[in-house]
Amino acid sequence: MRPSLDEIASALGRPEVLSAVVIERGQNNLALDTGELIIRLPRHDDARRDIVQEAKTLAALASRLPLPIPSVSIIRLASGIAATHAKLAGTPLLNLAGMSDVQRRRLASTLAGFLLALHALPLDTLGVPAGTDDPLGEWHELLAKTDEKVLPLLPADTAAAVRGVFEQFLSADDLPHAAAIIHGDFGTGNILVDDGQVSGIIDFAGCAIGDPAYDLASLSAGLGDDFLALLRPHYPGIDAMWDRIRFYRSIFPLLDVLFGLDHGDEGALNAGLEELLRRECLPPRLVQPGDWR
Repeated sequence: MRPSLDEIASALGRPEVLSAVVIERGQNNLALDTGELIIRLPRHDDARRDIVQEAKTLAALASRLPLPIPSVSIIRLASGIAATHAKLAGTPLLNLAGMSDVQRRRLASTLAGFLLALHALPLDTLGVPAGTDDPLGEWHELLAKTDEKVLPLLPADTAAAVRGVFEQFLSADDLPHAAAIIHGDFGTGNILVDDGQVSGIIDFAGCAIGDPAYDLASLSAGLGDDFLALLRPHYPGIDAMWDRIRFYRSIFPLLDVLFGLDHGDEGALNAGLEELLRRECLPPRLVQPGDWR
């Protein structure tokens, strides 16, 4: 069950909630906008768990980052929970259309600075005990789920390509280390811009200890290889992460398929399968470090 607008308006003492408009019907949450307040209603149990954890994460990150982030409050009602936060200025950065070269370089510098600050935070910022992370555990788990649920849905050659990508990654010399706090979903929809400037970063539900290359892969998937290259002068070490960035980008469709299967979301399932078939799950051809100028 999800709380009704009547319940939320009553709990908050804010009648304007009744006229809130839907701004997103995402896989995990329904997002509403009152003009001053953003309300998110989780769609399933995992989303309810994540939204509570996100509130704790954002409290831990408050005042530690160079760009505005939400301050989330959880409302617990008889029919479920909702998360609210003051609306940040700006709209999601969906693409780079209309941006000049100077504006793109400024954007790259700003986002690199945010990621550097986030990735440099002490690991205990999130309250996770030292030594509890397993850098490769989640990828072995994802491979097991892929073997069980995804590969049977694919043609044999595509399934072999999927498995080959994992095997190559897990046997590489530069295996990932959970060395930083990462955003976990640093895609274009979670970057807000206002009057050409980055005005905030939202959706920290996936924030955890992980590989910084994952955030760079999300950014590259949304804004392209050439834009990622613009971060190079501002984010040292991208070259060394290159193979990992390619791997993470290649498995994003798998995450859509698994989400679709786990939550009965045919849209996510079909979109992921179509992308796997289109790519044959080979890591996308990215601009190589030697190509950057």
